[in-house]
Amino acid sequence: MTDLNRYTAELAASYRTAHERTDVGDESFYLDCATNTDGRVLEAACGTGRLYLELLDEGVDADGFDVSRPMLELLQERAATMGVQPTVWQADLRTVGTASAYDLVIVPYNSFCNLTTVDDQLAALDALHAALNPGGRLVFDVYVPQYDVIADAFGEWHSEREFEHDGRTLYSRTRTTIESQVDQTYRCEHEIRDTDGDEVAREEFVLAHLPPQQVELLARHSPFEQWSVDGGFDGDGLDDGDGVQLWRLRKAA
Repeated sequence: MTDLNRYTAELAASYRTAHERTDVGDESFYLDCATNTDGRVLEAACGTGRLYLELLDEGVDADGFDVSRPMLELLQERAATMGVQPTVWQADLRTVGTASAYDLVIVPYNSFCNLTTVDDQLAALDALHAALNPGGRLVFDVYVPQYDVIADAFGEWHSEREFEHDGRTLYSRTRTTIESQVDQTYRCEHEIRDTDGDEVAREEFVLAHLPPQQVELLARHSPFEQWSVDGGFDGDGLDDGDGVQLWRLRKAA
């Protein structure tokens, strides 16, 4: 299996800060999905709990997992301040790591792009299918590759932000470069520096572009019985100019 992306403690803190300040646009959609599900919910790649803790706060019977231990530690810290009791564990999308069964599995915010080979992508669909009850649904979103954005933004440092971690002020920034034109993968560099400009942490991730045709082929080769795609979170069809592809896959009843 390919090693999947992980986060150091500093990068996990930077990620949490970034998403506390940014409205990703998916919160109300996934919350509606979960609250309208009769049964248990699983969030795959739940990270620092941006969505997962909101599900618990709304009374949803939800579990979660993530590949990054530092992410889960930050989730637990925030859960304690909110007064909710999370059930989370460390695992990746290809293994899931539970024998429980759910009526809804969600994989928000491009997390499926961490799977960079067809074998890993199909393994994840198999594992997520196995985690569902008969008739259960898998819902996930990935961005639509927009090559004008890629041409303008790749190779430049961006998303510079200040955050606090362990009593220190730190600064993070990100740069994206093409990893493989043949495989349609790209490399994200995350750099953390202190107030003196010294490097504190650095991590590099490889992610995959997933055009809709490729996701449909994966769905066709998966155990799921039905699948559909929308362009964004408002239920409209996928058209040119849409930035998000939202996939719904259903297990046979």
